[in-house]
Amino acid sequence: MGAPTYEGNAARILVIDDEAGVRRVLLRLLSSEGYEVMEAASGQDGLEILWTHGADTVLLDVMMPRMDGLEVCRRIRKNSRTAHTPVVFITAAVDRQFRRQARKVGADDFLSKPFDEVELLARVRNTVRMKLYYDGLTRERNRLRTEVDGRTRALDEATERLERLQEELKVAREETIARLARAAEFRDDETAAHLQRMSHYCYLLGKKKSLDEYTCEMLRIASPMHDVGKIGIPDHILLKPGRLTPDEYTIMKQHAEIGYKILSGSESPLVKLAANIAHTHHEKWDGSGYPRGLEADQIPIEGRIAAVADVFDALTSERPYKKAWPIEDAVALLERGREAHFDPELVDLFLDSMDEVLEIKDQFRDSHNHDAEPAARRIG
Repeated sequence: MGAPTYEGNAARILVIDDEAGVRRVLLRLLSSEGYEVMEAASGQDGLEILWTHGADTVLLDVMMPRMDGLEVCRRIRKNSRTAHTPVVFITAAVDRQFRRQARKVGADDFLSKPFDEVELLARVRNTVRMKLYYDGLTRERNRLRTEVDGRTRALDEATERLERLQEELKVAREETIARLARAAEFRDDETAAHLQRMSHYCYLLGKKKSLDEYTCEMLRIASPMHDVGKIGIPDHILLKPGRLTPDEYTIMKQHAEIGYKILSGSESPLVKLAANIAHTHHEKWDGSGYPRGLEADQIPIEGRIAAVADVFDALTSERPYKKAWPIEDAVALLERGREAHFDPELVDLFLDSMDEVLEIKDQFRDSHNHDAEPAARRIG
């Protein structure tokens, strides 16, 4: 799946551990996933690196000479520049008393030594995403402060919305990780760039539909989880390189229900929205979609928006098993799908915004070489 990125820059991980062997293993593992890795052999060195260069997640040992991991975490939280940097303890000390101490000083997550590589990468991926979400919100808040200088009331309302979203993201973080951790392994051929493009298309369509800023931002953050249900589809179907049989396609379609079941039941508005998108982004305007055969306005707006965004990017993106469609061919398909597959108003809004769509497409380009990927990575 690859490391989360922002504007083409690799996410940065700081490893603080006095054992050189552990640092070498983490450096190899994280670098192979596309992360930029910094390492320190002591707590003091780690803090100096963090305060100089910053990081998107800190992987921290507990038992170190001179300054232990708890003290390092305490100092990270006290510094305003690093107060929101995720800290994951990797330690053999996993008893309840240690966890209470670690939570008290600000730890975000724990991994036991020896750690499982799949679990470690999943935890790191999610903490990095939350850090990038927080950084994005901070940039947006600062931009709003500049633009609405002198309009204090508008600034306060926008800040309140962003702070509410930040709090909901904090609540949703561990719950979302726990729900996605039900799968033994998370595999998908969708690149990080695809998810970024698709989510920004959703945000753009929400704005063109005149949805409020809070709802549009929620759409941007929740929409990348639209295909989470594919983790419940058997490999022999999910990884099949050729056309599916009717029976196999019936099973494949179950991913919408599976994704909904994984995400449903939450009290978080963000996770609720993600569940609805997972459940309805394959419904069609004329009622011929799945899983429930909803039609027209029976389909929630978030599902209709995600359908347009996902199909357009899927068509215009290169994959190991297909070439990217020319933009004009993808546009033609959307036009043919008005009032059949897609909400006609959303198609018109999307096509009328093609200049902005192409800016997003250019901003979030796929950075890896598809030719280098094994065919077995294709999920379908």
